[in-house]
Amino acid sequence: MGITAHAQSTGASTGMKSSGMTPGSDWYTPAGGRYIGLNAGRTDLNAADNSTAYDIYAGGMWNKHFGLEIGMADFGKMNRGATTVDAYGFSVKAVGVMPLTESLGAFAKLGTMYSRTKVNDGASQVSDHGWGTTYGVGLNFDINPQLAAVVEWDQTNVQLAGAREHINTTSVGLKYRF
Repeated sequence: MGITAHAQSTGASTGMKSSGMTPGSDWYTPAGGRYIGLNAGRTDLNAADNSTAYDIYAGGMWNKHFGLEIGMADFGKMNRGATTVDAYGFSVKAVGVMPLTESLGAFAKLGTMYSRTKVNDGASQVSDHGWGTTYGVGLNFDINPQLAAVVEWDQTNVQLAGAREHINTTSVGLKYRF
């Protein structure tokens, strides 16, 4: 006759760090579902000199994989020969996150941006605006549960003097979770 003993979890912490491999594990769930961030980087517009771009954003995660983000991007002034292009916009994006390790995650964003552009050739200025798609991919490295470093590449389609063009942005930044 054998005796079987079963252990029951009390929910108390054992002091051991979760491996993230157990079902229902929340090892990647950040400090809170909300965050704000600031990125800075370089733009690339067809046949134009690169410019410095800034992106400020805020978001919320529904779970550790999906969320929604709003933001404002300033693509700066880009030079195309004797013409300058100035562009900025406001965006709404769906965010998908794939944890890679306990401190590293990959993400993808897809959404829309309302952009405003100005093209100035010295003699005249043409302004344009409209909705376009925006999408991007990146990596998120957790410095601690509240702060993360971000590397990101985005492509935004803008209305530019009556034509549809895209602006690519490569940036680095910080994200604060609360």
